[in-house]
Amino acid sequence: MRLRLLFILALNAFIPKVFAYPISFETGPDIFGKDNDLVLCRPTRREEYIKIKKTKLNQKFPNIKKFVIKEDWRTQGLDSDEFPLSEPIIIENPITGKTIGVFDRNYNKTFRVASFFGRSEIKIMEQTIRQGRLGGRSATGSNEVTSLALLTGNGEYLVVNGCDGVFDVNKEIAEALANYPIINGKAFLMISSYGSTGLRINEIGKETVKAWKTVYKDWDFIKDSITRELLPEYKK
Repeated sequence: MRLRLLFILALNAFIPKVFAYPISFETGPDIFGKDNDLVLCRPTRREEYIKIKKTKLNQKFPNIKKFVIKEDWRTQGLDSDEFPLSEPIIIENPITGKTIGVFDRNYNKTFRVASFFGRSEIKIMEQTIRQGRLGGRSATGSNEVTSLALLTGNGEYLVVNGCDGVFDVNKEIAEALANYPIINGKAFLMISSYGSTGLRINEIGKETVKAWKTVYKDWDFIKDSITRELLPEYKK
């Protein structure tokens, strides 16, 4: 027995680990360490401090309903029934500031796409849902929306990559949405979520498209874009 044990120990010393443990590999810090970070959604997925200015509405939007955020996402979230759909509204958030935007929602039997098209940023959430016996719906999970595509007025479409379903608005996006086409009585954009097979078409309400003309009217880079600043000690 002792000789057998010595033989096994000697054999293990000469057999490479690749044969001894064929399914135990993982990439270690020597390959993906500090200098080779797999950065997701830069800069929000890094150990950094980012200073963001509150958004302001410098333009006047008469006769637009105003909502003040007084509760958290459970009551006043992207998919809540607190806000009207497909009409421009002004939202005053105690943290992020004041903005104007429009909510839109699209359902089928298994998915729900809830979106908010704001003057400074767009938020899109794709959820899996379950139909209740009495006709109600409940969310069972969510998919991270990574990209959206918008039609432009010159026979092209604009692909925008975001992070966690959030997309910054710039001049080109604002102009595309303010002049969005309705084709054969319907309006479409495309979205892509993590793990999906690329961009998929998603219908947008015609009244939402109409509201875009108000939300993105006279969009200005200095006044309407989100200003982010990486604190000096974390700049490279």
